[in-house]
Amino acid sequence: MKLKRLMIEARKLDGRPHYSWDGYVLKQTKDYLLVANIPGRTLHHHRRATVYTYDNYSLEFYPFEADFTVGLDIERTGEMSYYCNICLPSVLQDETLSFIDLDLDLVYRNGVWQVVDEDEFMENQRLYHYPVELIERTRVSLLNLQERIAQQQFPFDGYLDAFIPTVMNMNDGKDTQ
Repeated sequence: MKLKRLMIEARKLDGRPHYSWDGYVLKQTKDYLLVANIPGRTLHHHRRATVYTYDNYSLEFYPFEADFTVGLDIERTGEMSYYCNICLPSVLQDETLSFIDLDLDLVYRNGVWQVVDEDEFMENQRLYHYPVELIERTRVSLLNLQERIAQQQFPFDGYLDAFIPTVMNMNDGKDTQ
């Protein structure tokens, strides 16, 4: 199965690139995009002028009408963790998917969900002059995401689990273009 390659860009509120990486489209609907990655992928952190290389598989869920993204990281050992960005809805244009990162993240590691990057959220409110409405929207979006997880609503209802074998069987680009 040949998969389409896609550039993913997280941007800051002023449009500046924050970080970017490539992925492979597993599924696309009118409501969301599901992307896969294999070990060896690189993430360019533009603000830090650093490139990170990841040694894990991942599934990434990008809704077009919701204020979050979901990253499911799958280690070679089978251990899994989640990384959810609070952001403005993802936008797909040509071969690029982008979203405005609003700093707050919800992560699941070692059996515990935790909010991270509160300090970055506070710092960027000043740096990028977040309007009060955006600050409130970000907080509400975080609460909505936590509720979605607690109630096991899509995509936290087991939906991503069906794609794990597909991702784990992707090998070094032989299934991709």
